[in-house]
Amino acid sequence: MSSIREEYDLPERTPVPVRHWALMLLVPALALVLWLVLPSSPVFVAVLVLVVLASVFAGVRGVLGSRALHQPPRRNPVTPPSARG
Repeated sequence: MSSIREEYDLPERTPVPVRHWALMLLVPALALVLWLVLPSSPVFVAVLVLVVLASVFAGVRGVLGSRALHQPPRRNPVTPPSARG
């Protein structure tokens, strides 16, 4: 018995929109956690800013550097199993 991914020819990697949403949810959550954990002295606020900027740039680079954005879509349509004879 084949898996659903093989049957419908689904991608093996996480789709780009899911990565975008994860980035948009995780970076503010990280900033909030760091803000609550670290005291509000000027040194720790500067560290917080650097950590948030580094995570944003690393996340955007990871999302925009994915293969899904650089490869054209395949042109071989897959017939669903219910339509097969």
